[in-house]
Amino acid sequence: MSGRWKAVGLVVGLLLGACGAPAEPSPGPRPGATAPVEEAAASPSPAPTRTRLPTLTPASMAFRPQSLPGGFRTGDQWLAVRVVREFAKERTAYTADTYAIWFTDGQRWLGPVPEVGLYITRLERAFWRRAGSGWELCARVAVQPTLGAREAPMIFCTPAPPGAGPKEASSVSLEASPCPDGRSLCVTQSDGTVRALPLPEDLFRPDPSQKVEEISPLEVGDEEVQMKIRYRITEKGGFIETRIWKPVCGTQGRWVVVDFAVYRHPWAEDGAAGGGLEHSELYIADLSAETVRPLSAIEARGQLVDAFRAEGRIPFVRGDERFSMPNHLLPYVEGGCSPDGSFLLFGTEADESGMLGFPLSWVARLEDRVIYPLPGDQARWVERSP
Repeated sequence: MSGRWKAVGLVVGLLLGACGAPAEPSPGPRPGATAPVEEAAASPSPAPTRTRLPTLTPASMAFRPQSLPGGFRTGDQWLAVRVVREFAKERTAYTADTYAIWFTDGQRWLGPVPEVGLYITRLERAFWRRAGSGWELCARVAVQPTLGAREAPMIFCTPAPPGAGPKEASSVSLEASPCPDGRSLCVTQSDGTVRALPLPEDLFRPDPSQKVEEISPLEVGDEEVQMKIRYRITEKGGFIETRIWKPVCGTQGRWVVVDFAVYRHPWAEDGAAGGGLEHSELYIADLSAETVRPLSAIEARGQLVDAFRAEGRIPFVRGDERFSMPNHLLPYVEGGCSPDGSFLLFGTEADESGMLGFPLSWVARLEDRVIYPLPGDQARWVERSP
């Protein structure tokens, strides 16, 4: 073994030598410290293995997150965000060289952890952990030493600011489900009464520009509703459109978030195959106003992305035309409602047009529907440790 690889092995051994067996949480590790997974009882993930991660060389951050505009912050609710640390110089698909985890309340950004770049394949969860008289912000992630290698679960932590820590949840959760008619949202309130809010009729109308062959009856389940519409294009075929809506979280005794998606696949007289997600949107049911409206318009999201990219807030690859025109048309609930019920965490991906778009996480304040993209493609609310 050359002296160069011996040096790399020594660095990796110092960083990950403790990964062989779980250990009790230290009272106060240094900022950016890494630790093996300590939640075996709370997670079905496999125990950490002693995995050698090659070429772990500390480097200056190519991108640092900035505070959100207008003083937007999430108060006592903190977020963990997976941020691209470096991009590969040559690439054929959306994969980043290395990532880092940052913690934020919208204005303050703590990180990066780890201090070296790793291929973090998944941000699994984020949680508070006691450290002496204060708290740490921790993220549980899955790490790959190289693409295609076996994942190694790890935990990264950093000290929280003075006074920051988990707060008692004051949110009033709402129990919501589809009504029997499949066209309304039934919400059970704290006194046991049930209120029904009709969804917009446009969600159930067929495409007026297409020839409708058949509309199947609504399939109403406990958690979601499906609607199938068959359109004819030729004498022997066309496409089937499947519309699915479901409530995903209800909070503050007032709001319910509804996820609506449309899938399309071709059909012929001898069968149907292929197809995928065509469109999706998030709706907010407001019991106080008795309305169900989209969270935001597609155009508004696009304008925010353009503005953030121009200000250097989003780590797009400069000079790479594949990332110059992202299509963020497919929002989906990513982290759900915040522990206090005031905010929503969701994600967006590119559509089926073939354009590569950089996936983003977004945070929305439910009170006034102000939303901002976060500079990363995965995010989680920091929750109380089990």
